[in-house]
Amino acid sequence: GIVLVGPFIAKVFNLSSGLNALNGSILLAVMSLPTIISISEGAIREVPKDFKVASYALGANRWITLIKVTIPAAFSGIIVSIMLGIGRAIGETMTVLMATGNAPAIPHSFFDSVSTMTATIAIEMGEVPYGTTHYYALFAVGAVLFIVSLGVNLIAELVTTKYQGRRT
Repeated sequence: GIVLVGPFIAKVFNLSSGLNALNGSILLAVMSLPTIISISEGAIREVPKDFKVASYALGANRWITLIKVTIPAAFSGIIVSIMLGIGRAIGETMTVLMATGNAPAIPHSFFDSVSTMTATIAIEMGEVPYGTTHYYALFAVGAVLFIVSLGVNLIAELVTTKYQGRRT
């Protein structure tokens, strides 16, 4: 991110620095892909072979079988993989801290440096005096992160239970 993506962004968009929200977003997307791909692949592999054989027996080709049978049967697993990838992106601290420039200011553009909630906690918690408003504000930021993470997991659970019945 700092070595490849950041300088590329700075050069293409004529910026003084590539450490910005766009750089962090690209890195998080790339870092989330292995989680999403491996879990989605597992969900697709778990689709019973009988489903595919039945589709072929009814005259469907491989493409139609994939679109109309395999992906719908694996849909809950695919959604869960996406939710886990989002959860990983939400919790990522150090990569985003380094790639986004860590500027504690409200960004006006995707090319501005930003500071994420996880990075703010990581940087400031060691220096803040115990019992101060700042101390409790950092815990409030952590509570917001927890609620967002819980929401993502609850949505994944709802989607899983809703679509799980379609496989059987």
